[in-house]
Amino acid sequence: MKKTGMLLIGMMILLCPVVTKALGDGPPGRWWQVPSMADKVGVSQSEKEALDSLYVQNRRTLIDLKSNVEKERFELDNILGQQNFNERAALNQFQKLEQQREKLSMERFRYLLQVRKILGQERYQRLMSMAREFHQKRERSRGGPPMRNE
Repeated sequence: MKKTGMLLIGMMILLCPVVTKALGDGPPGRWWQVPSMADKVGVSQSEKEALDSLYVQNRRTLIDLKSNVEKERFELDNILGQQNFNERAALNQFQKLEQQREKLSMERFRYLLQVRKILGQERYQRLMSMAREFHQKRERSRGGPPMRNE
């Protein structure tokens, strides 16, 4: 039973980033400061300023949330590495880790929602299409499997 529980926890740890990735990523960094990107999307100066402000606020929050995820992951690794394995403690710690990952994912999603508010539906869709193309090219250059378009 202990081995099965550890295997299940291990599989969940490995699969969670894949599920989060499947939700989709926006373009990396301050894309609106790249003239060719900003021109393709049609971003005005006032929108660039709003995106800059949003980006700074979001990055500060993400730094804290990522730190929380790492702390909870460390605690889980510590529990899993103990000689006297406590399955209940491992499950409880895994729940804490997942709660922190959920907060991180939610913040990333909130950021995308705010970007959509700034850009509107049409330009946001254009941006997401460009982001998918970017991520696909990056994956291909790394030798990974092509991402699905959904």
